[in-house]
Formats: sequence, structure tokens, C-alpha cells
Amino acid sequence: MFGTDNYKKIEKNRKYFLVFNVITILFFTGISFTYVIPNLKGFDLGSSFIVFLIYIVVANVFVGVYVHKTVLVFFISLIFSALGMGWRLWLEWGEFSLAEHTNIVVMVGYPCITAFIITLIYAVSEKLKTKKLVIIDRK
Repeated sequence: MFGTDNYKKIEKNRKYFLVFNVITILFFTGISFTYVIPNLKGFDLGSSFIVFLIYIVVANVFVGVYVHKTVLVFFISLIFSALGMGWRLWLEWGEFSLAEHTNIVVMVGYPCITAFIITLIYAVSEKLKTKKLVIIDRK
């Protein structure tokens, strides 16, 4: 989804962009998990849309950092989304507003769904990138 020039910049500075992705996943999953789960207190559709846009950016940066490593992207997303959510729960432990969010389905499901969404966007963006590169190489 990014231009080929942007992917080349990401490939040159992999470490910096990987750190950017890890920090983005940590903070956005920590901040947003109380706003993006439907049928729970605090749900906001606008926040869900913003978080989805952030996940698109993260997945596209992963396309530039890792080539054909879908499983690695899934596990990095899963680990750091779980850490971000755990970080938020630890900071606000005992808050009444988080009572609905401390059930096992939310605590296990949200990091898994986040990792799945990022990996799905990564796979689609990687396919589009390889098709774009094949078309450019033919010219």
C-alpha cells in the first residue's frame, strides 16, 4: 500500500521501524482495548476506525521490515498486543471501569484478534507489493 520508495526506506532502517512498530502496538493496544470491543462499556466506533487505520500502518511497515515472514509478524503482534493490554490492566488494576474487560474471553481474545488483523493486512499488502514490483520489473 506504500510506494516502493517508502518500502526501500523501511528496508534500509529496519531496526528503527521495528522499534516503531513494537511501541505502536504496545501503546495502541494498551490504550484502545477498552474502546474497540463492541457490547462492552466504553465502545466507540470512531476509536475503532482510528485503531484500524493504525493497524494498517503497522502492517505495512512490517511488509518493509519482514519479507515472507507471516508467522513471525503474527507472533510479534500477538506478544506485544498482549503485553500492551497487560500493561494497561496492571496500571489500572481495581478500576471499576475495567470490570467488564477483565474476563478471560476479552483478555485472550483481544490480543489474538489484533494479531490476526495485523497479519491479515500484512499478507494482503505483501501480495500487492510483490505484484507491483513484478509490474515495475516488466517495464
